[in-house]
Amino acid sequence: MAGIGFELRRLGRRDDLLGPMAAIVHAAIVAAGPWLYTVLVILMISEVTRGVIGEEELATFRVLLVYVFSISLVATTPVTMIGVRVLADDLFLRRYDDVRALFLLAMLAGSALTLVLGGLVLCVVIETTAAVAVAGIAGAELVAMVWVALVFCGAMRDYLQVTIGFVLGLAVGTTLAVSAAFGELGAVAMMLGFALGFLVVFVCLTARFMATFTAPCHDLRPVVFRVVQRVRISPALALGAFASGLGVWIDKWAMWFSGYGERLDVGLIHAPLYDAPMFIASLTVVPALALFVTSVETTFFENYRTYFRAIDQHATLKTILERESILRHETVKTLTGIVTIQTALCTIVLLTAPAIIEAFGLEFQQLNVFRMGATGALFQFLFMTCSAILIYFDATRLYAALQVAFVVCLGGLTVVFSRFDLGLAAAGYMIACIALGFCALGALLTVLRSINHRTFVGSATRSAG
Repeated sequence: MAGIGFELRRLGRRDDLLGPMAAIVHAAIVAAGPWLYTVLVILMISEVTRGVIGEEELATFRVLLVYVFSISLVATTPVTMIGVRVLADDLFLRRYDDVRALFLLAMLAGSALTLVLGGLVLCVVIETTAAVAVAGIAGAELVAMVWVALVFCGAMRDYLQVTIGFVLGLAVGTTLAVSAAFGELGAVAMMLGFALGFLVVFVCLTARFMATFTAPCHDLRPVVFRVVQRVRISPALALGAFASGLGVWIDKWAMWFSGYGERLDVGLIHAPLYDAPMFIASLTVVPALALFVTSVETTFFENYRTYFRAIDQHATLKTILERESILRHETVKTLTGIVTIQTALCTIVLLTAPAIIEAFGLEFQQLNVFRMGATGALFQFLFMTCSAILIYFDATRLYAALQVAFVVCLGGLTVVFSRFDLGLAAAGYMIACIALGFCALGALLTVLRSINHRTFVGSATRSAG
Protein backbone atom coordinates (compact mmCIF):
# COMPACT_ATOMS: atom_id res chain seq x y z
CA MET A 1 0.00 0.00 0.00
CA ALA A 2 2.92 2.36 -0.70
CA GLY A 3 1.82 5.92 -1.30
CA ILE A 4 -1.19 5.93 1.01
CA GLY A 5 -0.69 8.68 3.57
CA PHE A 6 -2.48 9.35 6.83
CA GLU A 7 -2.22 13.10 6.48
CA LEU A 8 -4.69 14.11 9.17
CA ARG A 9 -3.09 11.88 11.76
CA ARG A 10 0.40 13.11 10.96
CA LEU A 11 -0.58 16.77 10.98
CA GLY A 12 -2.75 16.43 14.06
CA ARG A 13 0.17 15.04 16.08
CA ARG A 14 2.53 17.91 15.26
CA ASP A 15 3.42 20.11 18.19
CA ASP A 16 3.18 23.42 16.32
CA LEU A 17 -0.04 25.32 15.64
CA LEU A 18 0.04 24.99 11.85
CA GLY A 19 -0.16 21.19 11.89
CA PRO A 20 -3.57 20.83 13.58
CA MET A 21 -4.89 23.82 11.59
CA ALA A 22 -3.80 22.19 8.33
CA ALA A 23 -5.45 18.95 9.43
CA ILE A 24 -8.75 20.79 9.94
CA VAL A 25 -8.47 22.50 6.55
CA HIS A 26 -7.87 19.16 4.80
CA ALA A 27 -10.77 17.61 6.70
CA ALA A 28 -13.06 20.48 5.69
CA ILE A 29 -12.20 19.89 2.03
CA VAL A 30 -12.90 16.16 2.35
CA ALA A 31 -16.15 16.71 4.27
CA ALA A 32 -17.57 19.52 2.13
CA GLY A 33 -15.19 20.12 -0.77
CA PRO A 34 -17.66 20.59 -3.65
CA TRP A 35 -20.00 22.51 -1.36
CA LEU A 36 -17.28 24.95 -0.25
CA TYR A 37 -16.00 25.16 -3.81
CA THR A 38 -19.45 26.15 -5.08
CA VAL A 39 -20.05 28.74 -2.37
CA LEU A 40 -16.64 30.37 -2.90
CA VAL A 41 -17.11 30.46 -6.67
CA ILE A 42 -20.54 32.06 -6.35
CA LEU A 43 -19.30 34.70 -3.90
CA MET A 44 -16.19 35.61 -5.87
CA ILE A 45 -17.85 35.65 -9.27
CA SER A 46 -20.81 37.63 -7.96
CA GLU A 47 -18.52 40.28 -6.48
CA VAL A 48 -16.20 40.54 -9.49
CA THR A 49 -18.90 40.56 -12.16
CA ARG A 50 -21.46 42.74 -10.38
CA GLY A 51 -22.29 45.55 -12.80
CA VAL A 52 -20.60 43.76 -15.69
CA ILE A 53 -23.47 41.42 -16.53
CA GLY A 54 -27.17 41.81 -15.86
CA GLU A 55 -28.81 40.60 -12.67
CA GLU A 56 -30.87 38.07 -14.63
CA GLU A 57 -27.75 36.45 -16.12
CA LEU A 58 -26.01 36.39 -12.75
CA ALA A 59 -29.09 34.90 -11.09
CA THR A 60 -29.31 32.26 -13.83
CA PHE A 61 -25.69 31.28 -13.23
CA ARG A 62 -26.13 31.06 -9.45
CA VAL A 63 -29.37 29.08 -9.61
CA LEU A 64 -28.00 26.73 -12.26
CA LEU A 65 -25.05 26.01 -9.95
CA VAL A 66 -27.50 25.05 -7.22
CA TYR A 67 -29.28 22.67 -9.59
CA VAL A 68 -25.96 21.14 -10.66
CA PHE A 69 -24.93 20.61 -7.07
CA SER A 70 -28.24 19.14 -5.90
CA ILE A 71 -28.69 16.80 -8.88
CA SER A 72 -25.16 15.42 -8.66
CA LEU A 73 -25.30 14.88 -4.90
CA VAL A 74 -28.62 13.04 -4.88
CA ALA A 75 -27.66 10.87 -7.86
CA THR A 76 -24.22 9.82 -6.60
CA THR A 77 -24.82 9.35 -2.86
CA PRO A 78 -26.04 5.70 -3.05
CA VAL A 79 -23.30 4.89 -5.58
CA THR A 80 -20.51 6.30 -3.44
CA MET A 81 -21.88 4.70 -0.27
CA ILE A 82 -21.96 1.20 -1.76
CA GLY A 83 -18.74 1.74 -3.69
CA VAL A 84 -16.72 2.84 -0.69
CA ARG A 85 -18.12 -0.05 1.36
CA VAL A 86 -16.86 -2.55 -1.25
CA LEU A 87 -13.58 -0.64 -1.40
CA ALA A 88 -13.22 -0.92 2.37
CA ASP A 89 -13.69 -4.69 2.11
CA ASP A 90 -11.02 -4.89 -0.60
CA LEU A 91 -8.53 -2.82 1.39
CA PHE A 92 -9.14 -4.87 4.53
CA LEU A 93 -8.56 -8.11 2.63
CA ARG A 94 -5.55 -6.58 0.83
CA ARG A 95 -7.22 -7.27 -2.49
CA TYR A 96 -5.97 -4.43 -4.70
CA ASP A 97 -6.23 -5.84 -8.22
CA ASP A 98 -9.84 -4.74 -8.75
CA VAL A 99 -9.70 -1.31 -7.07
CA ARG A 100 -9.41 0.56 -10.38
CA ALA A 101 -12.29 -1.47 -11.78
CA LEU A 102 -14.40 -0.54 -8.76
CA PHE A 103 -13.52 3.12 -9.24
CA LEU A 104 -14.50 2.95 -12.92
CA LEU A 105 -17.75 1.14 -12.15
CA ALA A 106 -18.70 3.72 -9.52
CA MET A 107 -17.88 6.49 -11.99
CA LEU A 108 -20.04 4.95 -14.71
CA ALA A 109 -22.96 4.29 -12.36
CA GLY A 110 -22.81 7.78 -10.85
CA SER A 111 -22.63 9.40 -14.28
CA ALA A 112 -25.56 7.36 -15.59
CA LEU A 113 -27.79 8.19 -12.62
CA THR A 114 -26.80 11.87 -12.86
CA LEU A 115 -27.67 11.92 -16.55
CA VAL A 116 -31.09 10.41 -15.90
CA LEU A 117 -31.90 12.68 -12.95
CA GLY A 118 -30.49 15.77 -14.65
CA GLY A 119 -32.51 15.11 -17.80
CA LEU A 120 -35.64 14.48 -15.77
CA VAL A 121 -35.29 17.67 -13.72
CA LEU A 122 -34.05 20.11 -16.38
CA CYS A 123 -35.94 18.77 -19.40
CA VAL A 124 -39.18 17.41 -17.95
CA VAL A 125 -39.96 18.94 -14.54
CA ILE A 126 -38.51 22.43 -15.12
CA GLU A 127 -38.61 22.64 -18.91
CA THR A 128 -35.75 25.13 -19.21
CA THR A 129 -34.07 26.20 -22.45
CA ALA A 130 -31.96 23.68 -24.39
CA ALA A 131 -28.71 25.58 -23.80
CA VAL A 132 -29.27 25.83 -20.05
CA ALA A 133 -30.29 22.17 -19.83
CA VAL A 134 -27.16 21.02 -21.69
CA ALA A 135 -24.90 23.22 -19.54
CA GLY A 136 -26.62 22.05 -16.37
CA ILE A 137 -26.40 18.36 -17.23
CA ALA A 138 -22.75 18.71 -18.31
CA GLY A 139 -21.92 20.52 -15.08
CA ALA A 140 -23.78 17.95 -13.01
CA GLU A 141 -21.87 15.12 -14.73
CA LEU A 142 -18.51 16.69 -13.88
CA VAL A 143 -19.51 17.43 -10.30
CA ALA A 144 -20.82 13.87 -9.95
CA MET A 145 -17.44 12.50 -11.03
CA VAL A 146 -15.77 14.70 -8.44
CA TRP A 147 -18.11 13.36 -5.73
CA VAL A 148 -17.09 9.80 -6.62
CA ALA A 149 -13.38 10.60 -6.86
CA LEU A 150 -13.49 12.56 -3.61
CA VAL A 151 -15.02 9.66 -1.69
CA PHE A 152 -12.46 7.19 -3.06
CA CYS A 153 -9.58 9.55 -2.30
CA GLY A 154 -11.04 10.11 1.15
CA ALA A 155 -10.90 6.38 1.74
CA MET A 156 -7.29 6.56 0.60
CA ARG A 157 -6.67 9.35 3.14
CA ASP A 158 -4.40 11.38 0.89
CA TYR A 159 -5.88 14.68 2.03
CA LEU A 160 -3.08 16.98 0.90
CA GLN A 161 -3.59 16.06 -2.76
CA VAL A 162 -7.35 16.49 -2.35
CA THR A 163 -6.85 20.02 -1.05
CA ILE A 164 -4.38 20.90 -3.81
CA GLY A 165 -6.79 19.61 -6.44
CA PHE A 166 -9.64 21.76 -5.16
CA VAL A 167 -7.46 24.88 -4.94
CA LEU A 168 -6.32 24.45 -8.56
CA GLY A 169 -9.87 23.76 -9.72
CA LEU A 170 -11.20 26.78 -7.86
CA ALA A 171 -8.63 29.01 -9.55
CA VAL A 172 -9.35 27.65 -13.03
CA GLY A 173 -13.15 27.61 -12.66
CA THR A 174 -13.33 31.11 -11.25
CA THR A 175 -11.00 32.53 -13.91
CA LEU A 176 -12.94 30.96 -16.78
CA ALA A 177 -16.34 31.97 -15.40
CA VAL A 178 -15.24 35.56 -14.80
CA SER A 179 -13.69 35.71 -18.28
CA ALA A 180 -16.98 34.52 -19.78
CA ALA A 181 -18.81 37.23 -17.82
CA PHE A 182 -16.48 40.02 -18.97
CA GLY A 183 -16.74 38.69 -22.50
CA GLU A 184 -20.54 39.00 -22.21
CA LEU A 185 -20.94 35.35 -23.20
CA GLY A 186 -23.83 34.75 -20.80
CA ALA A 187 -24.71 32.41 -17.95
CA VAL A 188 -24.31 29.23 -20.00
CA ALA A 189 -20.69 30.03 -20.85
CA MET A 190 -20.04 30.95 -17.22
CA MET A 191 -21.49 27.61 -16.16
CA LEU A 192 -19.26 25.72 -18.59
CA GLY A 193 -16.23 27.63 -17.32
CA PHE A 194 -17.11 26.70 -13.77
CA ALA A 195 -17.58 23.06 -14.84
CA LEU A 196 -14.09 23.00 -16.37
CA GLY A 197 -12.77 23.95 -12.95
CA PHE A 198 -14.39 20.82 -11.56
CA LEU A 199 -12.80 18.87 -14.42
CA VAL A 200 -9.40 20.02 -13.13
CA VAL A 201 -10.34 18.80 -9.66
CA PHE A 202 -11.42 15.44 -11.07
CA VAL A 203 -8.21 14.98 -13.03
CA CYS A 204 -6.07 15.78 -9.98
CA LEU A 205 -7.99 13.38 -7.74
CA THR A 206 -8.08 10.61 -10.30
CA ALA A 207 -4.38 10.93 -11.10
CA ARG A 208 -3.49 10.56 -7.43
CA PHE A 209 -5.80 7.59 -7.05
CA MET A 210 -4.38 5.84 -10.10
CA ALA A 211 -0.82 6.49 -8.93
CA THR A 212 -1.61 4.72 -5.66
CA PHE A 213 -3.49 1.74 -7.09
CA THR A 214 -1.44 0.68 -10.10
CA ALA A 215 -3.08 -2.67 -10.95
CA PRO A 216 -4.72 -2.23 -14.38
CA CYS A 217 -8.44 -2.72 -14.94
CA HIS A 218 -9.10 -5.76 -17.16
CA ASP A 219 -12.63 -6.89 -16.34
CA LEU A 220 -15.57 -5.23 -14.61
CA ARG A 221 -17.57 -8.42 -14.09
CA PRO A 222 -16.00 -9.52 -10.76
CA VAL A 223 -16.54 -6.04 -9.35
CA VAL A 224 -20.11 -5.90 -10.61
CA PHE A 225 -20.76 -9.23 -8.89
CA ARG A 226 -19.36 -7.98 -5.57
CA VAL A 227 -21.31 -4.72 -5.76
CA VAL A 228 -24.55 -6.58 -6.49
CA GLN A 229 -23.78 -8.94 -3.64
CA ARG A 230 -23.19 -5.99 -1.29
CA VAL A 231 -26.51 -4.45 -2.29
CA ARG A 232 -28.27 -7.76 -1.63
CA ILE A 233 -26.61 -8.04 1.78
CA SER A 234 -27.21 -4.42 2.76
CA PRO A 235 -30.08 -3.00 0.69
CA ALA A 236 -30.81 -0.65 3.57
CA LEU A 237 -27.42 0.98 3.07
CA ALA A 238 -28.25 2.03 -0.49
CA LEU A 239 -31.74 3.17 0.52
CA GLY A 240 -30.39 5.16 3.44
CA ALA A 241 -27.73 6.78 1.30
CA PHE A 242 -30.26 7.85 -1.31
CA ALA A 243 -32.53 9.25 1.41
CA SER A 244 -29.60 11.11 2.97
CA GLY A 245 -28.96 12.87 -0.35
CA LEU A 246 -32.62 13.81 -0.59
CA GLY A 247 -32.55 15.06 2.99
CA VAL A 248 -30.05 17.76 2.11
CA TRP A 249 -32.31 19.26 -0.56
CA ILE A 250 -35.92 18.26 0.10
CA ASP A 251 -36.77 21.45 2.00
CA LYS A 252 -35.31 23.65 -0.76
CA TRP A 253 -37.27 21.81 -3.42
CA ALA A 254 -40.46 22.13 -1.40
CA MET A 255 -39.94 25.88 -1.05
CA TRP A 256 -39.20 26.26 -4.78
CA PHE A 257 -42.62 24.90 -5.65
CA SER A 258 -44.41 26.84 -2.92
CA GLY A 259 -45.70 30.38 -2.95
CA TYR A 260 -42.15 31.62 -2.32
CA GLY A 261 -40.86 30.14 -5.57
CA GLU A 262 -39.83 32.43 -8.43
CA ARG A 263 -39.20 31.48 -12.06
CA LEU A 264 -36.34 32.96 -14.08
CA ASP A 265 -36.68 33.80 -17.76
CA VAL A 266 -34.90 30.55 -18.70
CA GLY A 267 -37.43 28.52 -16.66
CA LEU A 268 -35.35 27.68 -13.58
CA ILE A 269 -37.29 27.86 -10.31
CA HIS A 270 -35.82 28.99 -6.98
CA ALA A 271 -36.86 30.66 -3.74
CA PRO A 272 -34.28 33.42 -3.10
CA LEU A 273 -35.88 34.64 0.12
CA TYR A 274 -35.41 31.15 1.59
CA ASP A 275 -32.40 29.77 -0.27
CA ALA A 276 -29.83 32.49 0.42
CA PRO A 277 -30.10 32.63 4.24
CA MET A 278 -30.36 28.83 4.46
CA PHE A 279 -27.20 28.29 2.42
CA ILE A 280 -25.31 30.78 4.58
CA ALA A 281 -26.67 29.15 7.73
CA SER A 282 -25.51 25.74 6.54
CA LEU A 283 -21.93 27.02 6.30
CA THR A 284 -21.84 27.38 10.08
CA VAL A 285 -21.42 23.59 10.47
CA VAL A 286 -18.33 23.31 8.26
CA PRO A 287 -15.91 23.71 11.22
CA ALA A 288 -17.77 21.01 13.14
CA LEU A 289 -17.76 18.70 10.09
CA ALA A 290 -14.02 19.21 9.78
CA LEU A 291 -13.51 18.39 13.45
CA PHE A 292 -15.69 15.30 13.07
CA VAL A 293 -13.71 14.00 10.08
CA THR A 294 -10.49 14.66 11.97
CA SER A 295 -11.72 12.79 15.05
CA VAL A 296 -13.01 9.85 12.99
CA GLU A 297 -9.62 9.50 11.28
CA THR A 298 -7.69 9.75 14.56
CA THR A 299 -9.29 9.05 17.95
CA PHE A 300 -12.34 7.07 16.85
CA PHE A 301 -10.50 5.06 14.20
CA GLU A 302 -7.71 4.11 16.59
CA ASN A 303 -10.14 2.94 19.28
CA TYR A 304 -12.31 1.17 16.72
CA ARG A 305 -9.34 -0.67 15.23
CA THR A 306 -7.93 -1.54 18.66
CA TYR A 307 -11.24 -3.11 19.71
CA PHE A 308 -11.56 -5.30 16.64
CA ARG A 309 -7.85 -6.16 16.67
CA ALA A 310 -8.32 -7.52 20.20
CA ILE A 311 -11.11 -9.76 18.88
CA ASP A 312 -9.05 -10.91 15.89
CA GLN A 313 -6.14 -11.77 18.18
CA HIS A 314 -8.41 -13.81 20.48
CA ALA A 315 -7.81 -11.57 23.49
CA THR A 316 -9.30 -12.39 26.87
CA LEU A 317 -12.87 -11.38 27.68
CA LYS A 318 -11.58 -8.81 30.16
CA THR A 319 -9.42 -7.16 27.48
CA ILE A 320 -12.27 -7.10 24.96
CA LEU A 321 -14.61 -5.54 27.52
CA GLU A 322 -12.00 -2.92 28.35
CA ARG A 323 -11.52 -2.05 24.68
CA GLU A 324 -15.29 -1.91 24.17
CA SER A 325 -15.66 0.46 27.13
CA ILE A 326 -12.91 2.73 25.84
CA LEU A 327 -14.44 2.80 22.36
CA ARG A 328 -17.87 3.65 23.73
CA HIS A 329 -16.75 6.35 26.15
CA GLU A 330 -14.28 8.00 23.79
CA THR A 331 -16.87 8.10 21.01
CA VAL A 332 -19.40 9.83 23.26
CA LYS A 333 -16.72 12.14 24.64
CA THR A 334 -15.50 13.17 21.19
CA LEU A 335 -19.02 13.73 19.85
CA THR A 336 -19.96 15.73 22.96
CA GLY A 337 -16.90 17.94 22.56
CA ILE A 338 -17.61 18.71 18.91
CA VAL A 339 -21.31 19.39 19.53
CA THR A 340 -20.38 21.69 22.41
CA ILE A 341 -18.07 23.69 20.15
CA GLN A 342 -20.71 23.85 17.44
CA THR A 343 -23.33 24.96 19.98
CA ALA A 344 -21.08 27.80 21.09
CA LEU A 345 -20.51 28.80 17.47
CA CYS A 346 -24.25 28.61 16.76
CA THR A 347 -24.93 30.87 19.76
CA ILE A 348 -22.47 33.45 18.46
CA VAL A 349 -24.05 33.28 15.00
CA LEU A 350 -27.54 33.79 16.43
CA LEU A 351 -26.40 36.80 18.46
CA THR A 352 -24.62 38.39 15.52
CA ALA A 353 -27.23 37.40 12.93
CA PRO A 354 -28.19 40.98 11.98
CA ALA A 355 -24.56 41.81 11.18
CA ILE A 356 -24.15 38.60 9.17
CA ILE A 357 -27.31 39.32 7.20
CA GLU A 358 -26.04 42.80 6.40
CA ALA A 359 -22.55 41.55 5.46
CA PHE A 360 -23.99 39.14 2.90
CA GLY A 361 -26.33 41.75 1.47
CA LEU A 362 -29.54 39.99 2.52
CA GLU A 363 -32.80 41.62 3.53
CA PHE A 364 -33.84 42.11 7.14
CA GLN A 365 -37.00 40.05 6.55
CA GLN A 366 -34.72 37.03 6.04
CA LEU A 367 -33.31 37.31 9.57
CA ASN A 368 -35.63 34.72 11.14
CA VAL A 369 -35.02 32.30 8.28
CA PHE A 370 -31.28 32.59 8.89
CA ARG A 371 -31.62 32.12 12.66
CA MET A 372 -33.86 29.08 12.31
CA GLY A 373 -31.58 27.71 9.63
CA ALA A 374 -28.50 28.06 11.84
CA THR A 375 -30.30 26.39 14.74
CA GLY A 376 -31.54 23.59 12.53
CA ALA A 377 -28.05 23.15 11.04
CA LEU A 378 -26.67 22.47 14.52
CA PHE A 379 -29.08 19.57 15.01
CA GLN A 380 -28.71 18.38 11.43
CA PHE A 381 -25.00 18.08 12.14
CA LEU A 382 -25.86 15.97 15.19
CA PHE A 383 -28.14 13.85 13.02
CA MET A 384 -25.53 13.39 10.29
CA THR A 385 -22.67 12.48 12.62
CA CYS A 386 -24.69 10.03 14.70
CA SER A 387 -25.99 8.42 11.51
CA ALA A 388 -22.47 8.13 10.09
CA ILE A 389 -21.17 6.39 13.21
CA LEU A 390 -24.05 3.90 13.05
CA ILE A 391 -22.68 2.61 9.75
CA TYR A 392 -19.38 1.71 11.40
CA PHE A 393 -21.27 -0.73 13.61
CA ASP A 394 -23.24 -2.14 10.67
CA ALA A 395 -26.54 -0.73 11.94
CA THR A 396 -27.63 -0.13 8.35
CA ARG A 397 -31.35 -0.74 8.88
CA LEU A 398 -31.42 1.77 11.70
CA TYR A 399 -29.42 4.18 9.56
CA ALA A 400 -31.87 3.83 6.65
CA ALA A 401 -34.91 4.22 8.92
CA LEU A 402 -33.51 7.47 10.30
CA GLN A 403 -32.73 8.86 6.83
CA VAL A 404 -36.18 8.03 5.46
CA ALA A 405 -37.85 9.47 8.56
CA PHE A 406 -35.82 12.65 8.17
CA VAL A 407 -36.82 13.09 4.52
CA VAL A 408 -40.51 12.51 5.25
CA CYS A 409 -40.53 14.73 8.32
CA LEU A 410 -38.52 17.54 6.73
CA GLY A 411 -40.45 17.51 3.48
CA GLY A 412 -43.84 17.40 5.20
CA LEU A 413 -43.08 20.12 7.72
CA THR A 414 -41.57 22.38 5.07
CA VAL A 415 -44.72 22.10 2.96
CA VAL A 416 -46.84 22.98 6.01
CA PHE A 417 -44.78 25.99 7.09
CA SER A 418 -44.33 27.26 3.53
CA ARG A 419 -47.94 28.41 3.80
CA PHE A 420 -47.05 30.85 6.60
CA ASP A 421 -45.21 34.17 6.58
CA LEU A 422 -41.50 34.24 5.74
CA GLY A 423 -40.60 34.50 9.43
CA LEU A 424 -41.83 30.92 9.94
CA ALA A 425 -40.76 29.47 6.59
CA ALA A 426 -37.71 27.72 8.08
CA ALA A 427 -39.56 26.46 11.16
CA GLY A 428 -40.24 23.11 9.48
CA TYR A 429 -36.53 22.61 8.81
CA MET A 430 -35.61 23.55 12.37
CA ILE A 431 -38.23 21.30 14.00
CA ALA A 432 -37.39 18.32 11.78
CA CYS A 433 -33.65 18.67 12.49
CA ILE A 434 -34.18 18.96 16.24
CA ALA A 435 -36.52 15.98 16.41
CA LEU A 436 -34.48 13.66 14.20
CA GLY A 437 -31.20 14.86 15.70
CA PHE A 438 -32.27 13.61 19.12
CA CYS A 439 -33.65 10.41 17.57
CA ALA A 440 -30.30 9.71 15.90
CA LEU A 441 -28.47 10.44 19.15
CA GLY A 442 -30.72 8.02 21.03
CA ALA A 443 -30.17 5.37 18.37
CA LEU A 444 -26.41 5.81 18.54
CA LEU A 445 -26.30 5.56 22.33
CA THR A 446 -28.38 2.38 22.14
CA VAL A 447 -25.99 0.84 19.62
CA LEU A 448 -22.92 1.88 21.65
CA ARG A 449 -24.35 0.13 24.70
CA SER A 450 -24.61 -3.11 22.73
CA ILE A 451 -21.36 -3.18 20.75
CA ASN A 452 -20.32 -6.64 21.95
CA HIS A 453 -23.77 -8.09 21.34
CA ARG A 454 -23.87 -6.66 17.80
CA THR A 455 -20.32 -7.82 17.08
CA PHE A 456 -20.68 -11.42 18.23
CA VAL A 457 -24.38 -12.31 18.19
CA GLY A 458 -25.26 -10.04 15.26
CA SER A 459 -22.43 -11.26 13.03
CA ALA A 460 -23.22 -14.88 13.89
CA THR A 461 -26.88 -14.36 12.99
CA ARG A 462 -25.97 -12.79 9.67
CA SER A 463 -23.55 -15.60 8.87
CA ALA A 464 -26.18 -18.22 9.66
CA GLY A 465 -28.68 -16.41 7.47
